Amino acid sequence: MALNARYLQKSGVDPAAGVAAVGLSALAGAIVHVILLVVFFVLASRNLAHAFKLPPASKLLLILAVVAALIGIVLATRRGRRFVTTRLKKVLRSAFGSLRQVAASPAKLILLVGGSALVTLAYFGGLAASVQAFGGGIGIAEIGAVYMAASAIAAASPTPGGLGAIEAALVAGLTGVGLGSGPAVSAVLTYRLATYWLPVAPGWIALHVLQRRDYV
Repeated sequence: MALNARYLQKSGVDPAAGVAAVGLSALAGAIVHVILLVVFFVLASRNLAHAFKLPPASKLLLILAVVAALIGIVLATRRGRRFVTTRLKKVLRSAFGSLRQVAASPAKLILLVGGSALVTLAYFGGLAASVQAFGGGIGIAEIGAVYMAASAIAAASPTPGGLGAIEAALVAGLTGVGLGSGPAVSAVLTYRLATYWLPVAPGWIALHVLQRRDYV
């Protein structure tokens, strides 16, 4: 997000507008992801009972209590309050304000939501193709539900690109909906190779080109 904002700024976009644009893109992506998550879970609801097992209510309450305590600790510090009241609040206000402006134009709204949906569905399509390459045997709705849930889990991971977390979640989800453990591991590794590891080389080259041309 910082790199995108920096690129827009170096391209002549006002810094505030650049931050708002990046925040709006992230907000639209999150909204689309939640919608697709609900859609796929509804379509595959009958086959997800074993794929995603929730912990007991007592553990869920303990997790919520720990999260609430961590948030409280952050807000209790001067730096934490400053971050929430200045930077985070400013970015969210700009993003929602930009979203209201975009919503007034149906064409722009379609481009924003459609672009976010296409990116997410392209990654989902890559996983579905990998599963089919190793025998398949499970439905598209189940694969979509597994991908959406695993991506949400990986988003909370502190590792770059959800490294480690998304692989584990995808393998667990795919085996939970009926795919064999061997094909599941092979499909996930192939998917991550195509969408995460192989783009590293052209991405590294692109970054250096942008830096040499003073675009970032």
